[in-house]
Amino acid sequence: MNRDLTATSIRRTPWRFQGAVRAVHERARRGRCPAGLSALAILALTVIVACEAQPAVVGRGPPAPSAPSTESPLAKPLPNDPTAPPTIQLGLIAVDRVAGSVRVPGVVALREGWLEQAVCREGTRDHESLVTVSMPPSSIHAALLLAGFQPGRPGHWRVRDDGSLELVAPTGEAVLIEVEWSDATGCVQRVPLADWIRADASAVPLSFVFAGSVTRDRGAMPYAADRSGSVIGLVTFGDEPLANVTVMPDRADVAEPSLRAWTERMPTVGTAVTVVMRRAMPHAP
Repeated sequence: MNRDLTATSIRRTPWRFQGAVRAVHERARRGRCPAGLSALAILALTVIVACEAQPAVVGRGPPAPSAPSTESPLAKPLPNDPTAPPTIQLGLIAVDRVAGSVRVPGVVALREGWLEQAVCREGTRDHESLVTVSMPPSSIHAALLLAGFQPGRPGHWRVRDDGSLELVAPTGEAVLIEVEWSDATGCVQRVPLADWIRADASAVPLSFVFAGSVTRDRGAMPYAADRSGSVIGLVTFGDEPLANVTVMPDRADVAEPSLRAWTERMPTVGTAVTVVMRRAMPHAP
């Protein structure tokens, strides 16, 4: 990495966020950047986050109120602050660094029909997703990094010249995904996300990994999932930040659709839910 560029980037970042930028550079230097995501792309995300923050007013009373943003993560406090509490709020996303969990608010978008996504950003793949969320997928990626998850790479598939299928599974740290909501009596319900998905009339054993999406040279939006809206994929588009470990081609002429919403197990469309992502196995201290 260019050391002059690193120093310049840190100097141009508001002082309260310089520690976060240094942490990003250090992660890149050690080769721990998400697969396909360059150090500069990570740095850009961090600087954007920092620059969208409201500067603190010191010694002149409380700062003026401002509307909360759901578009970009805002780390409060800095992730490298040893005195910081374990929970960080990134806009609407809650990150517990000790428990290794991320909580993302969303809304039930679909209770019937075929599924290709479990969760997507609203206004993108809503017609084939159980839940929609308001924030960009890159913000959820950043939250998972803060929680200590190690990303891999999305799976992919292709039809070989002889007509057979080549299936390459996604890689990344295993993630347990649950969904939480309040029922009509006010009781909190919490079930594995897979409980809302069926194949015919049977349950589907689903496992997920933090694949991390990919970057592509697409101008102002290089993070692929921010363009497609993919958050938790069921079929394999190749851009999902969180991926089903079983590769399922996304073309109906190659593999017939098989996953449906399990209507009877779900709350009504429009119900507010929280998607909870947890470590499958605790990290060593």
